[in-house]
Amino acid sequence: MKYEIPREAFKQRLEDRLNFVMVDLLPADRTPAKFENVVHINYSSQFKTQFSSQFPNKNQNVILYSLETGDDAPARAANDLDELGYHFVYFYNGTPDDVVLDKGLN
Repeated sequence: MKYEIPREAFKQRLEDRLNFVMVDLLPADRTPAKFENVVHINYSSQFKTQFSSQFPNKNQNVILYSLETGDDAPARAANDLDELGYHFVYFYNGTPDDVVLDKGLN
């Protein structure tokens, strides 16, 4: 199942991972945010294959996110993982202002 999470839940997961895999769906032309312990996967036609080869456990807690305003890649990627049978998929549509979340400023 897939769930959209609000900014506060995203911030909480940055601070306390509790077996979550954080996936930045960065476009190929963007420098990734400097969050710790984040997997960077470009959302493309190869996303399903890349993700499932790195994380074959379909019970894995996953948060997919993008910090690009208006980017729908997290929702599309969540749909892809839901179709593949992943059970705990969360997605967050952020903004460039969210890069300060891991520093406790927001």
